[in-house]
Amino acid sequence: MAKIKLLFISLMLLSMAACAPVGALYTSVKNPVMFDPGKTTNMGATTISGESCATQILGLVAIGDWSVQAALTAAGASGKTLKNIAVDNRMMNFLGVYTQFCTRVTAQVSQ
Repeated sequence: MAKIKLLFISLMLLSMAACAPVGALYTSVKNPVMFDPGKTTNMGATTISGESCATQILGLVAIGDWSVQAALTAAGASGKTLKNIAVDNRMMNFLGVYTQFCTRVTAQVSQ
């Protein structure tokens, strides 16, 4: 029985390490996903930013929407032409009990 537990724990740790950098006790990491500089840069342009998150509890229940579309909606980007778009992900994990995944979109509104 002890060997089965050890095998299970080893496989679980290996699977977590394959996805992202994960600490055994606490993790807080950011991951750049994409940057699109657009065709021109206008320093006077208005910058908008929005974030969307999903939460996981005990690895059993996960709720939320951490999509880029949800982050764009939170930024108020509907109907606007954007440039210099940056998309970043962040993940925070505490003992595997509570995990939060977030996507942040920052962009300039074209004028």
